[in-house]
Amino acid sequence: MRVLMIPRSHPYTRELKRALQQEKVQVVSLQPFHYATPINILKLLFGRISGYKIIHVHWLYIFPLGFIMKGFYFFCRFLQIKIVWEMHNIVPHEGNASERVLSRWFYEQVDAVIFHSQDDIIRSKKMLQSSVDKRHIVIPHGHFHQAYENTLSKKEARGILNIPLNRRVLLCFGILRNYRGYEYLIEATRDMTGVDLLVVGRKHDRAVYDDLIKTQKQMPHLRVITGWIPDHEVQIYFNASDIVVLPYTEITTSGVTLLAYAFSKPVISTDVGGMKEVVNEKTGILVPHRNGEALRCAIDKMFAMDYEALGKNAREYAEKECSWEANAKKIKTLYESIN
Repeated sequence: MRVLMIPRSHPYTRELKRALQQEKVQVVSLQPFHYATPINILKLLFGRISGYKIIHVHWLYIFPLGFIMKGFYFFCRFLQIKIVWEMHNIVPHEGNASERVLSRWFYEQVDAVIFHSQDDIIRSKKMLQSSVDKRHIVIPHGHFHQAYENTLSKKEARGILNIPLNRRVLLCFGILRNYRGYEYLIEATRDMTGVDLLVVGRKHDRAVYDDLIKTQKQMPHLRVITGWIPDHEVQIYFNASDIVVLPYTEITTSGVTLLAYAFSKPVISTDVGGMKEVVNEKTGILVPHRNGEALRCAIDKMFAMDYEALGKNAREYAEKECSWEANAKKIKTLYESIN
């Protein structure tokens, strides 16, 4: 079996490609249409001539404009290439009304959908206001156990960040966007003692960034680190931390949760989207969203527990329940059903 996949420059797609190839699926990856529209058109054409009959799309950000998305769809139809959409996000992060319309259009046109949780099936039809049922499977977000370097000890990682070993460290990792619930995390940790809070990620929402920088001046234990984090530096922040806190106000799937598990870190998060199916009593704590007091109680509770043992449980849980090999088998079966 031969499959095209887009985009290629992401740890998730690299890991999935590797697992699919072990299942004897040949995979060729394409760049987002932002950078490579003419090249992708040629790759689709020559791919179809070479026997590639399916393209697996992950994120809709690969289409910079709606007419490019629709052009892609109709060109695939002309070439008789089937489209599978793996719905990491129901709509692009902070998507506006027009992006919601495009997400609905794409959902209703594709040949099959891969969801990461049962909750996503219900939420997608509600958010997109669609009554269309699509051929689908549900698989968990795959783990990142082999995707990132993990060689630094806690002492070494904290040495790089100049954080004493006797401090307790919370990490909130990911692109700075307003749905991440930073205001509730700050409310929960404002008067904590002996705790450092690291907020790490690439700047996206200017207002969110400005608020964090303003708060940093008032909270000595808050440290905001922005900019693109190279893959080989990701381990610094996770290995320096004790607990990963992700107080989302809304989310579809959280790759950061599986990233935390890869570094044996327990997670405190909120009861939104698919989080209810990936964070449990063996891997962390879930709290109501938009609730700083509940978040504070959860942090205190986890620091009173053996959180290092909980982190080891989280890694083992991801290894077993979020297996790339199991996911690849299910995805291959889906490919075969539409081929």
